[in-house]
Amino acid sequence: MLQSDYYKEKLEIIVGSDCSGDKTNEILTRLSSNIPNLHFYNFAARRGKSSVLNDLVKKAKGDILVFSDANTSYNPDSISKMTGYYINPEIGGVCGRLILVDPFHIHKGNQERKYWEVENWIKEKEGSIGCLIGANGGIYSIRKEYFHPIPDNSPVMDDFFISMKVLEKKKLFIYEQEAIAIEETANDFKIEYKRKIRNNAIDISTIRFLKNLLKPSAGFTAYALWSHKIIRWFSPVFLILILLTNILLFNSGTFFKYLLYIQILLYLCAGIGYVLSKLNLKIFPFNLCFYFVLINNALLVGIYKFFTGQQKSHWQSTPR
Repeated sequence: MLQSDYYKEKLEIIVGSDCSGDKTNEILTRLSSNIPNLHFYNFAARRGKSSVLNDLVKKAKGDILVFSDANTSYNPDSISKMTGYYINPEIGGVCGRLILVDPFHIHKGNQERKYWEVENWIKEKEGSIGCLIGANGGIYSIRKEYFHPIPDNSPVMDDFFISMKVLEKKKLFIYEQEAIAIEETANDFKIEYKRKIRNNAIDISTIRFLKNLLKPSAGFTAYALWSHKIIRWFSPVFLILILLTNILLFNSGTFFKYLLYIQILLYLCAGIGYVLSKLNLKIFPFNLCFYFVLINNALLVGIYKFFTGQQKSHWQSTPR
């Protein structure tokens, strides 16, 4: 943010610390005393990210809010590229492009980056019609007047909630792929697995606050929300049902036999991919199948955590 080419006199940097246990508070206190437009707020009691964001938004003086994560690095021109769209009063939010990088180039077979490239492509297409479903948490902006306070009494995915509430107000939410931010990928698939579990449980929990967007009256927004997010979150349930149904229909024709063989082959390749990952070997077909099964298993555990109420709302960092 400090390297941004945006007007320095108009840029207000607000950072909150939700009772950080490392040297974050010490570093930010020192920086805020030397940087006039950096405002640091240290919250003594840990309440969760939602409560902190609600408090920080109240302190913001500008008309446009730009959100970022602690581990995200903006390109110098990213803020300018996003804010330029607000000349159009119909635009309520602008999302930038988040790029995942492997800083040590040791996980060249990391499928998370490939998955994220597809996710960014979907966001670009949705954004082209002003209906982006779920902003990239590390880089997005909205008009302050459309910020809806985030519920703090249950787990909520803040970026998803904030951006969907803009669409609920019948405003456009677009995507600017030239507004770029960088994040490092997780250095271990176990870390990514735990993050996916948490995210899916909280994403499903967030839907209870977006019920109006699930109705046919919400138009294309409802279609995009169901197809892009909700169906995907519950995809492991569908995969299990498909497998069980396929087994029951095995003797019903050649099609069902080959369909079952394909599923078995997929899970066998995933098993091989798991073994290869333990040996630190990356072979694309096996690695891809393993990632597919791993992520769907994480989604399934996330579903279980949601329905059993085990997911906490407090943010848990992902080691990088």
